Amino acid sequence: MSHKPFAVAVLLIAAVTVANAREPKPEETWPGFRGHKMNGVAATAKIPDHWSTKEHVKWAVPIAGHGWASPIVWGDTVFVTSAVGNRPFKQPTPGLYGNDYIADMVAEGLPDEEISKRAQARDNELTAEADEVRYMVYALDAKTGKVKWAREAIRTKPFGGRHRKNTYASETPVTDGERLYASFGQNVGLFVYSLDGKLLWKKQWAPKAIYLDFGTGSSPTVHQGRVYLLRDNEEQPSIAALDAKTGEEIWRTPRSGTGFPLKSSWMTPFVWKNAARTEIVTTGHGAVISYDLEGRELWRATHMSMPTASPFAAGELLYVGTGSQGDANRPFLAIKPGANGDVSLKPGETSNQFIVWDTGILTVLDATTGRQIYKVRVGGGGQTFSASLIGVGARVLLLTEEGTTFVLDSGPDYKEIARNDLGELSFASPAVAGDALYIRTETKLYKIAN
Repeated sequence: MSHKPFAVAVLLIAAVTVANAREPKPEETWPGFRGHKMNGVAATAKIPDHWSTKEHVKWAVPIAGHGWASPIVWGDTVFVTSAVGNRPFKQPTPGLYGNDYIADMVAEGLPDEEISKRAQARDNELTAEADEVRYMVYALDAKTGKVKWAREAIRTKPFGGRHRKNTYASETPVTDGERLYASFGQNVGLFVYSLDGKLLWKKQWAPKAIYLDFGTGSSPTVHQGRVYLLRDNEEQPSIAALDAKTGEEIWRTPRSGTGFPLKSSWMTPFVWKNAARTEIVTTGHGAVISYDLEGRELWRATHMSMPTASPFAAGELLYVGTGSQGDANRPFLAIKPGANGDVSLKPGETSNQFIVWDTGILTVLDATTGRQIYKVRVGGGGQTFSASLIGVGARVLLLTEEGTTFVLDSGPDYKEIARNDLGELSFASPAVAGDALYIRTETKLYKIAN
């Protein structure tokens, strides 16, 4: 009697099992920076309103080293990166690093050289202060927090310094369900693994100077078999597309022109799928620029400032802003699809054919009209935020730099539901998958769930 039908059936069952294992339900995943569609929303997730270092903690595991890369989740695995040094890193302090310190030194009559030296000592960790770094990739079991595998991507001394609020592992990894793309910035490299930890390919480039030695922070974006990387630096800023399977460079476009007084940036490229087309939206020092999928510039809007924030979309509008000290330095634009050429607002304008509205103060706004719904200082003031806010069901979560999460109702009035303190610095954006919240603090990764 032939056993071939039985063998075929077994193979089919095995194939279906493998396929199911590789394709978890979307609500069980948080595949990259800000999750699905990079909008920071987990619409159906159910997490507790209240937690602490003990309450509603499924697990809390130490993460060796130092890194503000956000955790990502794919099925039963949580991925996170870190930089492990041979000696302690210079620690960040929460709050704004304002220019008042420099103004005070100028008032004292200190020479420029001394002012620069003291400002750098306060704000930066210089290359001479850093030792060799092990750039690590970790895969954790989502149920237990135990390490499934750990890989040292590279061991090297950093090129250039970093701002004290930055780390040598601030770029968030991303997965397409087939591969894990772990970046440690344009001056270290991109390392691509199978989901069980096999190194598939890597890409490295000649290091380039970053503005004020602030370090890097732009995460990779993956879309339809391509990896998009923003390599903004002070020497040769560019955006590139790589083949996701091989790492082969498909195209690279230099970034320059109107609105670029400085060249470095720290934002993550956003793939915007709208009714007109699919485009790649970026911000730089001075301009928002969008490209088609072959790297050709579609449109730009100038008068932007510090390029740290990444865009997102809701409905048919794109929302893009930048961050700097002072409300006037934080423009926030709502843009319609189909723009071409220079669509910058002229002096005195708050809208035009493609820019629906603009505001310099990010409060709670009507998404369509920009009408202010309410404006409030979260927690009464005195809070600083580096993590992106996220929406979970009917709640909005805002994680402070000091590790306290404000849980707000998403309704039309400011309603604070809870303040949940984990007692450690936290600059990484949280992740939500499978009715669980993942928060990275300075030394630990927490899984919080009912």
